Amino acid sequence: MIVSLMVLCGSYLLIVWKDRSWINWATPAFFFTLGGRYIFQFAYLYFINPSGSHYAYFFSYTTYALSFLTAALVYTFVKPFKLRPPLHSTQDVGLWPWILLLLGFLLYLPILIEFRAYLGDPRRIYALTRTGYGLWFFGSTTVTALAFVTYLFQKHKTVCSALSFYGICAALAYWHGSKGIILTYALIWMLYRVYVGRKTISAFAAIVSLSGVAALVIGSFALFSTAGDIVDLANSVMSYADYVRNSMLVIDDQQGERYYGRLTLENEVYSRIPRALMPDKPKDFGPFFLAKTYAPAAYRAGEGAPAFDIGLQYADFGPISIVFLCFFSGCTAWIMSSALFHLRQWPSPGTFVVVLYLAGVAIITAGSGNYLPEAIFFAGGLSLILRVRIIRGPVSFRRGIF
Repeated sequence: MIVSLMVLCGSYLLIVWKDRSWINWATPAFFFTLGGRYIFQFAYLYFINPSGSHYAYFFSYTTYALSFLTAALVYTFVKPFKLRPPLHSTQDVGLWPWILLLLGFLLYLPILIEFRAYLGDPRRIYALTRTGYGLWFFGSTTVTALAFVTYLFQKHKTVCSALSFYGICAALAYWHGSKGIILTYALIWMLYRVYVGRKTISAFAAIVSLSGVAALVIGSFALFSTAGDIVDLANSVMSYADYVRNSMLVIDDQQGERYYGRLTLENEVYSRIPRALMPDKPKDFGPFFLAKTYAPAAYRAGEGAPAFDIGLQYADFGPISIVFLCFFSGCTAWIMSSALFHLRQWPSPGTFVVVLYLAGVAIITAGSGNYLPEAIFFAGGLSLILRVRIIRGPVSFRRGIF
């Protein structure tokens, strides 16, 4: 685990050197990995006990280190492919941020009305809408995040306008009852500053910024947690990062079957189909099948099945899954370098949406799965609607995409 951590940190420093900024596109993944896969796991080992075999730890932490190293090497040394110039150059996004924000609220309004008794306990709303409400819940979070991104590109912001817009976003995030949404906006703002605002973040500024993000994370746990004191809160945070230990259950299962891509395929297909459109959609597809097998009580509760991290790929492909994970990590880094090159040349909300998705910032929050095609679709759709002038904000047109 220590050697793996050293490789992880060295890989991140390579990306810092490439971008000349201590906060960059790899920052969200690096710190989520650092906390969830290392710091909390070290604490669990020290205070409780190992949760897997030596082989499970060796395989897991070799995979974490090599996949991050592959991404860093590809991003730093592989030349990006060049995208075509943008379809248009947006001079002013006009009223579109407010229109998208209103749409995000209207999508969530039926849930707020149905569960109005729990407006003071949004975590309860989140738990009760895990099944059958995905179209409204995830549709609202996605559209609201797009509104937030678009508003950042608004050139003329007044203090009153900014406070009103961000206040409504915060209220919607609270009522959704999801800790991740609260953090998402902070990450979007930081990456906007770096890659659109062209701000080089020093080590000291990065520490200050990330300390603020850490405060948001801890605050979100305190906001939604039922713990009565600091000790209970710390235990809640530590147990929240249990997906590494869950994956080791799969890795150490000597009787476990190999599904040869079935679980991954199910996850990619069924996660995209709203249950409202397919009422008989199975509940035990992809990672939920693993939850049904290894955590049946949590699966039957229906209030959020545990995550299994790389256990899903291991269940499908066994030890060779490390090759697939490193390959896709390298592909993601190559696409990221190309998208960032395009963003630096022609800043636009559409391209920035793709960058955010590749950075692991949850613009599209419809559960698990690879939503890169959807991110590109939303990016293109956002670019198209910004061509429509509302009241003011003329646009000039040029050939290309985004």
